[in-house]
Amino acid sequence: MKNTTLAGCLTALLALSACASSGNESIKNETGATVDQKIQDGVTTKDQVRAQFGDPMDTSFTDSGHEVWKYAFTKSKEDGTNFIPYYGMFSSGSHGTEKQLSIIFNGNKVWHHSLSNSAVKSHGGLGS
Repeated sequence: MKNTTLAGCLTALLALSACASSGNESIKNETGATVDQKIQDGVTTKDQVRAQFGDPMDTSFTDSGHEVWKYAFTKSKEDGTNFIPYYGMFSSGSHGTEKQLSIIFNGNKVWHHSLSNSAVKSHGGLGS
């Protein structure tokens, strides 16, 4: 009975510790449709974007001088093989999704915007 309880607790602990997220949580639950409702090209201003999503993670400029703001959010889970004794030392990894919101401004107003959602995978360990 004690072994079953201990195994259950360890399994729950591993399941909880195997998830990670990083980035700007303001886009965590966004979809292309919800972003399109909040951002309208030629109408939405920088202040409105900042009020909705906060400060961008990255800013840059295009060759033509348009300002670009980028927001990103990544959610990942550790691969199950990471927890196999000795094997996890040689081969470890994670998998998940990354959302990226890119907004290009023409002056103070949004010129173009897009939300992408991609699968991401990382691999590491001594055998890599």
